[in-house]
Amino acid sequence: MGDLLPDGKIRSVETLNEFASPSAWAYNCKSIINKIKKAGCGWSSIRYKGKKLDAYKHAYFRKRESSSIEHNIVPVEDIESDVTYAIQNEILPLTPSIELTVAKEPIKFSEIRSRSSNQNLNTLVECTDWSYINKVQPFHVNISANAKLLLDFHCHLMSSEVVGYLAGNWDFSTQTLTVKNAYPFRSRLHDAELTSLIEEEIRNTFTAKNMVLVGWYHSHPETIATPTLRDIEAQLDYEVQIKGPTVESYIPCVGIICSPYDKGKSTLDSTITCYWVLPSFENEIHDYGRPMNMHFTTKPEKSLTLDIVMALKKCVDFNKYDPDVINFKDKYKNDVTYLEKLKISLMDKFPKDDTIHRFLWNFLSEIVCIGSSGDTAKNNLQNLIAVISSRQLLLSTSSFQTPNALVEHLESYLKSCNTNSLTLEDVPTTSDGSNITSASIASSLFNDLDFSKAMSLIGLSPSRYQTDPLK
Repeated sequence: MGDLLPDGKIRSVETLNEFASPSAWAYNCKSIINKIKKAGCGWSSIRYKGKKLDAYKHAYFRKRESSSIEHNIVPVEDIESDVTYAIQNEILPLTPSIELTVAKEPIKFSEIRSRSSNQNLNTLVECTDWSYINKVQPFHVNISANAKLLLDFHCHLMSSEVVGYLAGNWDFSTQTLTVKNAYPFRSRLHDAELTSLIEEEIRNTFTAKNMVLVGWYHSHPETIATPTLRDIEAQLDYEVQIKGPTVESYIPCVGIICSPYDKGKSTLDSTITCYWVLPSFENEIHDYGRPMNMHFTTKPEKSLTLDIVMALKKCVDFNKYDPDVINFKDKYKNDVTYLEKLKISLMDKFPKDDTIHRFLWNFLSEIVCIGSSGDTAKNNLQNLIAVISSRQLLLSTSSFQTPNALVEHLESYLKSCNTNSLTLEDVPTTSDGSNITSASIASSLFNDLDFSKAMSLIGLSPSRYQTDPLK
């Protein structure tokens, strides 16, 4: 138990010691219970009147942002009423934070002082190369071109921050983390029903494909792809939650930042940074973790999956009425439109199949900028599905391993492409997650870890299944 003081500090009831931030006090409390605890996010683990501090913070930022009167003071009762929505719909700590003023230039890690209540958590911090601290990168990172394509496209859609999951596999023997797929988080805080559907869809999709949660991504729309103090705190907390209890069950967690519209950059492609946070030493418990630059490799994809195509379309469908959505007909820089800039950024992430390459761009350009492809979005989708399906059929028959079910499945695609009524709902799914239980989800996601430690990453909170989410 602690007292929240007028200056924002927290005084421990038991020891009367004062702590400058929620995270510092949370660390102190957790270390009493678990001596090896290295970090903890106080905003997400401390409750005031039964509600997480994170909810108060987000509610306050929303009220302040929506206020039309400068320097308006938000009444406490208004904040607490809004907190109810935040608690009821809080599914994971990947919810986009409302951006405050972010400095254009990052500071060096050596310039960061210990945590304090008056620090701007939107301060950008340079990532450190492992060679600087005379170490080698602890594990290899591979990111599939399809995952980069989807997350880069997602980040291009909005002038505000977007977030998503990363799923893949961890190979303990080679110490290699492979990011196979990106999963855009398509839900808004107030939309509880849609949040649940998207959450269930994501869980079923990558567990059915025998993948695990390996990280998260978010965008810095107009600033450089460097983590902020807030990103550092969040990343370290995720690393602790899914790391596993033993060396053998350890699963790394990486963060990816995509900067699509940094106008200070000379080229038009997005900057994608992969980072990992090195925890502070035990004698420096009030210091921030050090963001480390994680070098990664990407190999070109031979083809494209239908799952990726549908995920690209769903991103556009979800965000097209948002006030922050990008108008791709507008000029981005000089005489270059946002659509031209998008094409330049995505080209190196497209499959190397020239036919798929052409149909994919026609499809993407039309769904973000109607009339730009010279054909309808419906025809472009039909053409793209047809060519992808034919490529999959050829690959399967060439290896003499085509099951009858697969042939029938692909033939149904080709038939549907010749109809005039193809919709998103007509496209068959490639997996069925309806028989996945909560226990198997937990096992697949976290490799038999203690379910309670990691469930908040994907929103499997017990409170979501109680009658009253506030209890």
